[in-house]
Amino acid sequence: MYEEHFNLSGAPFKLNPDPKFFFGSRSHNKAMAYLHYGLKQAEGFIAITGPIGSGKTMVISQLLDQLSASNVIAAQLLTSNIAPEELLDHILSAFRIEPEGNGRTGKLEAFEDYLFDQLNRGRRVLLIMDEAQNLPFETLEELRMLSNLDYDGTPLFQVFLVGQPEFRDIMQSERLEQLRQRVIASYHLENLSVEETREYIHHRLAIAGWREDPTFSDEAIKAIYEETGGRPRRINTVCNRIMLYCSLEDKHDVTGEIAESVIGELHEEELDARDTALDERDSSAAKKRMPAVKPVAAPKPETPAPAAETDLAPQDDEDVSAEEEDDMSKKVAKSSVPAPDEHASEPASDAGDKKAVAEDAEPADEKELEKPAAGIKKSGGGSVFDRVRAKRSSEEGAASDATLEDVASAIAKASAGGMVEEFPSDNDADDNALAPLGPLETEQSPEWRKQMRQSIDETRGELKEAHASVQRLRKSLADMRKRRGNSREQIAAGLKRAETVLREVTKRWS
Repeated sequence: MYEEHFNLSGAPFKLNPDPKFFFGSRSHNKAMAYLHYGLKQAEGFIAITGPIGSGKTMVISQLLDQLSASNVIAAQLLTSNIAPEELLDHILSAFRIEPEGNGRTGKLEAFEDYLFDQLNRGRRVLLIMDEAQNLPFETLEELRMLSNLDYDGTPLFQVFLVGQPEFRDIMQSERLEQLRQRVIASYHLENLSVEETREYIHHRLAIAGWREDPTFSDEAIKAIYEETGGRPRRINTVCNRIMLYCSLEDKHDVTGEIAESVIGELHEEELDARDTALDERDSSAAKKRMPAVKPVAAPKPETPAPAAETDLAPQDDEDVSAEEEDDMSKKVAKSSVPAPDEHASEPASDAGDKKAVAEDAEPADEKELEKPAAGIKKSGGGSVFDRVRAKRSSEEGAASDATLEDVASAIAKASAGGMVEEFPSDNDADDNALAPLGPLETEQSPEWRKQMRQSIDETRGELKEAHASVQRLRKSLADMRKRRGNSREQIAAGLKRAETVLREVTKRWS
């Protein structure tokens, strides 16, 4: 975009390595000298290391551009972490060799025939292994074995190893003693100095047809160097953004203030990207930590009273159809988390927590709630459920869902030997539901009542934790939306400035 604004013939700060932009700094020229020395020796290994973005790939691209196809056949392997049994296949593919057989013997014979054929043509074969720090020990040892191929003392195969700084430590391992003895030269690339950073920027601009528009002040060069540490790829990124900023703002002098402003924007973008990644990770972790809301099953009495069973049992099995039993089971499952009402035994705040979680629950949790409550059998609990539903129908005029407290009250009365009325009398003081459940955890209470109370308390704690997780998730999502909105506003402002610049350029040329 800014190339037209500054009348450049191309993009001067492309990230992809292009040999025509090669800058011969002191360190890069020394690395090139080591590579040419290795080619002249025509044997062994050459190791080149350097930090990420220091220009290793550019050095290799420059070397390949200088090689004459008449006497050196070179191939570069960019695939890292190659297993030793796969190495030969990758090498054959890199040199476009098609073996006649699929076994290792056939592949090795095909590679040897290729090396002998190139030797007869007066050519040497060079393999460049990039990202060498990711190669397993066994693969490096396999490379050493392949480098042993020779003909009457003349090596047929040479390897250049290119990797990041940790590859130097890998080479010091005792397991690679034999390979280390085959390395005839190694060099570590260094970053550019302040003066080399200035020359590097001017060099790339000149290759792209730069006519000192824009100009870079000493303060701008210093700010760029302090930000990048003299690392070429990072310099390209910063200078690209500076050139774009100057074209949008119609600036022709890059000052220290402009450079620091652009660098600050890059820092903000990196922080936003990092925060977004952390938010996504936290949101994913919150979803994983959120407990599933499971229905609370009404425990079955261990020793039900025979008299109560006789009183509560239906007079005729045909009175309760299968459809009614299934319907009642679903309603009890749905009401496992009781809604707050005047008969609820839990505090209002807890009920509010449950309601909030129920509204924000995921569909998977809703499916869990729709499952029938475990431990409630149709045959054993049908009579109690039927009477609860009949009582609600007579009082409210329509069938309503029975709550867990209703069921527990009915069971409690039945266990105590009391008779649950099938229909309430006109003098009944409570017009809404059965009498609320009294305190359960007493010395006379059966053990199953204590277990049920414990189960309710555990579910209540899980719901509180789930509600807190949902609130944290909501806050994270709100922050993400706010940052996204700010980014969109900045992009919109940039696009508006770009449109203004384009209109002015169009007017000037029209």
